[in-house]
Amino acid sequence: MAQTPPIMTYNRMFALFGETSPENLRQVSDPMLRPLSHLMIDEFQDVSPQIVSWIRASLREIRRRGPAMHVGRIAQRSSLLCVGDDWQSIYGWRGSSPKYFMEFAKEFSSPATTKVMLSENFRSHQHIIDAAEHIVRAAPAIAGKKARASGAPQELLAVKVLDRDEDELAERVAEHYNDGDSILLLYRKGSEKARFAARLQALIDSDAARGAQGRRIRTLTYHSSKGLQADAVFLLGDCQHLTVSPYKNQVYRLAGLGDANDLQPFDTAQKDEVLRLAYVAITRSARHCYWYIDENAGAGESAHMPKASDRVARDKPFFEDLRSKARMG
Repeated sequence: MAQTPPIMTYNRMFALFGETSPENLRQVSDPMLRPLSHLMIDEFQDVSPQIVSWIRASLREIRRRGPAMHVGRIAQRSSLLCVGDDWQSIYGWRGSSPKYFMEFAKEFSSPATTKVMLSENFRSHQHIIDAAEHIVRAAPAIAGKKARASGAPQELLAVKVLDRDEDELAERVAEHYNDGDSILLLYRKGSEKARFAARLQALIDSDAARGAQGRRIRTLTYHSSKGLQADAVFLLGDCQHLTVSPYKNQVYRLAGLGDANDLQPFDTAQKDEVLRLAYVAITRSARHCYWYIDENAGAGESAHMPKASDRVARDKPFFEDLRSKARMG
């Protein structure tokens, strides 16, 4: 395993100590391996095949060594605690898969597996939750999931879906800012940010002058907003899988990801992932959510590709579709 210089990628390290190379783990001393006897892993929906292989190989080696790995401990066996939300799995494009979380009992065999469903949402009111869940329910998920708003009762405000209009967007942002709200401006891609920057730059610069603790406006991509929240969230752009990748489909098949009969498992996974990305973006909102969509953005060859906004339901109280095509329909 020695190499010069002694530098390698994380994926290379996980591969070296994965299931295909058990002899490498046998060279690891008991004191070094013992801390892995009881693992707690957060954000498990974003785990990759390499990491899963390393976890399984490590636990298998610990079991093989027996009681020596548990000297001085009350627990005389290893354990694995994983926390996550398969609806927030949004990094398939870089190798992760919610499969290992959704099929946990199958992927990590154990005499006993306990599943605990966390259903209380302390951030958003019920309309925000229901709108996001309505979009993501078209993607495969762990059965029985339904979040409920907890905490103090709030006014139920529908997610507003609007045509892209930079002037109207700037007015709404200014209104919420003047009301004292915290604001997230989320964009799907860099070109979306460039379109609103000119109209809002003065406000953004003024807010930045308040310092890190006093700032109330943040501009981020949908992906980088994960884990954050704001009173008012503005979503700029649809979520759509635009490309077909024969190479990545082949890699997915070799990794055993997706349905065995699916010839395009990566593309299938990405079509599900855009729904989860919309779910993540919408649920950043505590009270107000505005979704601005450019209907011309999906023209040409990509017009037939599914979009998250296709799941917006005009007959549901948690959506208010104010787009011109909705009014004409």
